[in-house]
Amino acid sequence: MSRRLAGLLCALLLAGCASFPETARLERIDPETGYRYATLADADDGEALFVVVTFSGGGTRAAALAYGVLEALRDSRVPLGGESRNLLEEVDILSSVSGGSFTAAYYALHREAIFADDGPFLRDFLYADLEGRLKRRLLNPYHLARLASPTFGRIDLADEVYQATLFGDATFADLPRRKPFLLLNATDMTKGSSFAFIQAQFDPLCADLDGVTISRAVAASSNFPIAFTPLALNAYPGQCDYREPAWVERGLRDLASNPRRYYRARGLRRYQEPNREYVHLLDGGVADNLGLRLPLTALRSSDPPWSLLTRLNLETIDKLVIIVVDARPDRDPGYDASPRAPGLRAVVNQISSVPMANYSFDSVELLRQTLRTRADAQQLSARQEAPEDTLHAAELYRIYVGFDQLADAATRDYFLNLPTSFHLPDADVTALRRVGRTLLDGAPCFQSLLSGDYDEAACVQGQPSEGVAFP
Repeated sequence: MSRRLAGLLCALLLAGCASFPETARLERIDPETGYRYATLADADDGEALFVVVTFSGGGTRAAALAYGVLEALRDSRVPLGGESRNLLEEVDILSSVSGGSFTAAYYALHREAIFADDGPFLRDFLYADLEGRLKRRLLNPYHLARLASPTFGRIDLADEVYQATLFGDATFADLPRRKPFLLLNATDMTKGSSFAFIQAQFDPLCADLDGVTISRAVAASSNFPIAFTPLALNAYPGQCDYREPAWVERGLRDLASNPRRYYRARGLRRYQEPNREYVHLLDGGVADNLGLRLPLTALRSSDPPWSLLTRLNLETIDKLVIIVVDARPDRDPGYDASPRAPGLRAVVNQISSVPMANYSFDSVELLRQTLRTRADAQQLSARQEAPEDTLHAAELYRIYVGFDQLADAATRDYFLNLPTSFHLPDADVTALRRVGRTLLDGAPCFQSLLSGDYDEAACVQGQPSEGVAFP
């Protein structure tokens, strides 16, 4: 046997022993350390204006739309306390799933560097063929041999591509400890619920988020089922001094009166089961394709550490702004034009995408209803004679950015029919950036925010609109 052949065989044998990176165990829980909202240096600063931005899934289509919205926020100023503030610098929470997580994570890690015309984000990701890179790596014989290992899957190859392309070896310990607080959302395959890459989510696992790479979190968030294998994290329940929050015990008694809280409590309790040695994650869009569910929970409940409801009730928030960026497509696959039954691939695609779209609509509607209920309660309490019975009259801004807001039908159909992939023509990427900016700038509620003249009808109640013109 030649040395060259022997070397090749050795390499293939070693490749077959590949495994996913191990998640470090946390020796003890320290609420003063780790990636938590409370550990940000400016956690309690400047909350009079509280801005939440969510980026949806949708591959490069979602990433480019989110990027356009970031550009618009960067170039916008808002009046606050007699000053003019840069709106992007006022963002407190940045929550994302799937394709939107690339934009959110890169901005959270590198901040203004994301806007460099010749920077890695535009050059190596948004205007590049990431899908081609993934396919080439997958078809490489060496990597095919690595996939023979039962503890190394296609998602681990994707993680390596994202690390080499965009994020390097940066971990959550490298994220700046200042706002915005980043919520990269995946889906727990076993429970079917959202799984956020924040230390509070890792605490019951006795796992240390600080050692997890950003690329791995983004890979989990964008882990489209079937195309990729589930992403595994190690769990060490019962091996640290974890004490569950007090609301969990109360929540487990709330099935009849508050089922949402009950199932959240039950889900957190299940992470402490001693036989749960791993967590397997899928695309965040499976549970929530808008990245909106955790902010909604914070708005409706005092349980989360960064509860918006608590801050509203404590009167620390004067203006609450929630911007939802939705890259949802609405393609007609043409199945109904033929008597032939759609194939397996078509069926799987519809099963995975249609429920996401329906659930996203419900999430946006729940946000509208929640804010309207709060606004109505504030108005009602203002009529009370006793000042202590009145609710803080916060201004509530609900701003939705989606292709169905476009006025022109042909333009609307063009964007709604863009494919979900990690490679789009340069012209489509540029158009998505422009339409993201245009849709945000054209939203009546956004204009109300920038002018300082609060329009509750536009921001909470919802009012008829002729749509946004583009270009």
